Amino acid sequence: MPSAKLVHAIDQVEGEYYLSSATGRVWSFAKHVLQGMHLVDPCIISAGTQICNPVTGEILWQKVIPEKSLQEVLTIFREYPDYKLLHNDGTEDDYFNGGVNPIDFVAKEPVYFLEQVFVPDTTALEVYEKLRTVDGVTCVMVIAQKPGTRDLHIVNAAATKEHAVVELLRILGVKKADSIGIGDSHNDIHLFNAVGYKVAVSNAIQELKDSADQVIGSAANDGMADYLLSLKRP
Repeated sequence: MPSAKLVHAIDQVEGEYYLSSATGRVWSFAKHVLQGMHLVDPCIISAGTQICNPVTGEILWQKVIPEKSLQEVLTIFREYPDYKLLHNDGTEDDYFNGGVNPIDFVAKEPVYFLEQVFVPDTTALEVYEKLRTVDGVTCVMVIAQKPGTRDLHIVNAAATKEHAVVELLRILGVKKADSIGIGDSHNDIHLFNAVGYKVAVSNAIQELKDSADQVIGSAANDGMADYLLSLKRP
C-alpha cells in the first residue's frame, strides 16, 4: 500500500495536475492501491490493456489479444509447464498462489491480459525471445515479486503502456509535451516513449535511468512523494 507521505503528496497536487497510475496489475489486484492513493483520474491497468475509473473500476478502454496470436503464445508457454498462467482479472492471492498449468489453459472469454508468472531469470529471457516472434502481441518482461524471477506479460501489440498513455492523454485532453511519466521497471520503457518528461526513481533498472530526464529518490524513501510535492505551485 502507498505510504502516508505519498498519499499526502497526491492530495496536495490533485486539482493542479491529472494524476494517473500505470500498472501491470489487473483491477482486483490494483484497486486497493489505486484507491489507497486517492486517485480519481483514469488509470492504466493490466499492463496497458485497459484504462479504468479508479473509483468504480469501470473500464473506459480495452484491447484484447487476437485469437491466432493467443494460440501461438500458448504453444510456446506449453514448452514450460512448470510455470503457471494467469489471465484477465485476478487478486493478489491468485497471483501468488493461483494460476493454471499452460497445458490445461482454456480461455472461456476474450483474453486481454495473459501472464506466465515467477519464471527464473535465465528461463524468462529464453521464453521472451521466442515470444517476440509472435505477430499481433507484445511480450513485456517485468521483475516478479519473488526474488530471481520474472513475469512475462502478453498483451495486444497495440496495448502496451505506450499505447495506453497515448489514449489516456487523448481522454484527458493533455498534450504529450505537457505529460510526465515516473517509472522503475522494464514495462516503463513503453511509458517513457509516450510522455514528454521522463522521471526514474533511483531504484529503477539502469536502462530506464539512462533514458530518464531526471532521477529522483528511491521508492522506499518516498522519492515520488518528494517529487510530486516539488511540482506544487506556490
